[in-house]
Amino acid sequence: MKQYKLWVRINQSQTAFTLVYAENAYLAKQLGEAQYGVGNVLDYTEVSYG
Repeated sequence: MKQYKLWVRINQSQTAFTLVYAENAYLAKQLGEAQYGVGNVLDYTEVSYG
C-alpha cells in the first residue's frame, strides 16, 4: 500500500490535509470522498519517503 496526502474541504470556508493508505490514487480519492463527501477532495498526491 502507498500513502496519499489529500487536501479536503471541511466546510465552505475551511480545508485540511489528511493522510490515507490505498493501493492507488483513485482508491485514495474514493476513500476521501467516502469520508468527506463527493467533490470535497480538492487534490491528492502520493507521499514518498526517500
